[in-house]
Amino acid sequence: MKKSASVAIIGAGLSGLSCAQALQAAGVKVRVYERAPVVGGRCATQLWQGHLVDLGVQYFTAQSSEFKKELLTKLRQFRPIISPILDPNNHVVPTTLGPRFYVLQGNNYFAHILSQGLDVRPGTRVEMVTFGSSGIECMGDTYQAIVSSLPGPLTAQLFSLSQSPAEYDPCIVALLEYAGTDLGRSRECYGRIVPNGDIIQASYCENNKVGRIVGTKTVFVVEASPKYSREFAGAPSETYLPDLVRKHEEMWSIPAGQITAAYAHCWNHARPQAGEKHQVPLPRGSFICGDSRTESTVETVWLDGHKAAKEVLAYLDKP
Repeated sequence: MKKSASVAIIGAGLSGLSCAQALQAAGVKVRVYERAPVVGGRCATQLWQGHLVDLGVQYFTAQSSEFKKELLTKLRQFRPIISPILDPNNHVVPTTLGPRFYVLQGNNYFAHILSQGLDVRPGTRVEMVTFGSSGIECMGDTYQAIVSSLPGPLTAQLFSLSQSPAEYDPCIVALLEYAGTDLGRSRECYGRIVPNGDIIQASYCENNKVGRIVGTKTVFVVEASPKYSREFAGAPSETYLPDLVRKHEEMWSIPAGQITAAYAHCWNHARPQAGEKHQVPLPRGSFICGDSRTESTVETVWLDGHKAAKEVLAYLDKP
């Protein structure tokens, strides 16, 4: 390995943090840049109305021995979601990847665990990197390699690529709070999905995550469909929240007039579109990780961070 090797990682999402941990464990000096004030990326949890609500990743599964070991040794405080997810015909959606889990302190807590011991620079927006013969210039420092865990379009912009490794859809997410704890069909399941819905693609009842919701309230996380999200991305929430609330209440048979609070957020690059990823040539010394080249699940992006670290180490070992 090159002496005093140093690597910059852009994005403190799960894949970027996973990559950083693996590189640091191998003796590489790593610095992680994150434009947001907190780590985690789309694995986001928000304290809202006194409730701890997952605004991004709703749950995760674990199949590989490596990821199971990570959960058991580092995270530990995770629990299964017992209630099922139902499709539009009220049939149970099978858990082909195994049980669904959540983190007691919020799913974002996993990212905080991964960030421990790392040199993370939150609130730092990297807008340009320069590739030269002596290294890669980033934020005034020179690195031997750089890894982007950003969504594909942002990586393409940062590395001046010919195209994005993957195309992404936005997703509008609404948090809805209701008075009462026995609303409509809220006790039947954890979530309801509508794969080809015009307005909503999924709705989840956070009360199924024990200890998250305070008082006698019921809280839902509603994900708008890709089509609807593209239409209203960037629009004021008052232009689309009424539609989301109405459709959501129809799905769960909730009487109108019981909602007590609502909040909306738009993920501009929520998840890759269905289809093959693009094999895009990368500048020398640059690498990518995350769902721009793998599946968009907690486990797969964590594993891909480790895969990227191996690729970086092999590059640094070259004469």
